[in-house]
Amino acid sequence: MRAFVAALAYFSIAPVGRFAKGQPPDAVVIAYLPFVGVLIGGISGGLGLWSMLAFGHVVAVALAFGLSIVLSGALHVDGFMDSCDGLFAAVPLERRFAIMKDPTHGTFAVAYFAVAASLWLAALWALPATLLPQCVAFAAGLARVAALANALVLPYACPATIAKAFVERPPIGVLATATALLVPLAFTIAPWAPLVVPCAIAASLGAGQLLKRNLGGGLTGDVYGFLIVCGEIATLLGIVAVLRFT
Repeated sequence: MRAFVAALAYFSIAPVGRFAKGQPPDAVVIAYLPFVGVLIGGISGGLGLWSMLAFGHVVAVALAFGLSIVLSGALHVDGFMDSCDGLFAAVPLERRFAIMKDPTHGTFAVAYFAVAASLWLAALWALPATLLPQCVAFAAGLARVAALANALVLPYACPATIAKAFVERPPIGVLATATALLVPLAFTIAPWAPLVVPCAIAASLGAGQLLKRNLGGGLTGDVYGFLIVCGEIATLLGIVAVLRFT
């Protein structure tokens, strides 16, 4: 419970515990990130469904999208944007890391997030409103599980500034528990939805192998944010696509 509260304090805006965001979380705390994702997604989708009944579909989609970002403190979106600036720039490795640490965002970040946000909103718009809570919760949790799977096999990309969280691997038992809990949640969406779990993890591991080539053989915290945002959008789009053909 202490590790979960610490994860909630670090990876969300929830005013819980006494854990300062300035202190890097350890590997155990990071392993509880998927549980935080499910909670954030459930709240975002649940309030989206409620607003659908009160204000209509447009407000429901906007609320589900906006709260997914706000409740996480925009942490993963910031990592996504930093990664876009660094990963897609034709610069040496040292300069790439410097760009990703820069708090300002450049053209790549703004352009690619505009594309990502458009796809994210389109996926939420295409979902049946009654499925918003479980779909958003499932996508948020799965995206975080899939991203963290890379931490089991890849090193941190900045050895000079490495945090303890990335020296130690996240406990595989906690990640396995989070993955197992996603299965019954997936069944609330559709009978085939649990099949999305291994597909998402495999896709994230493949993406990690591709991205590490631009980062000296490992991944940074920003890139994990990039994988989480992409994974959440891809999961929602996948659910929408299959629902349309079933």
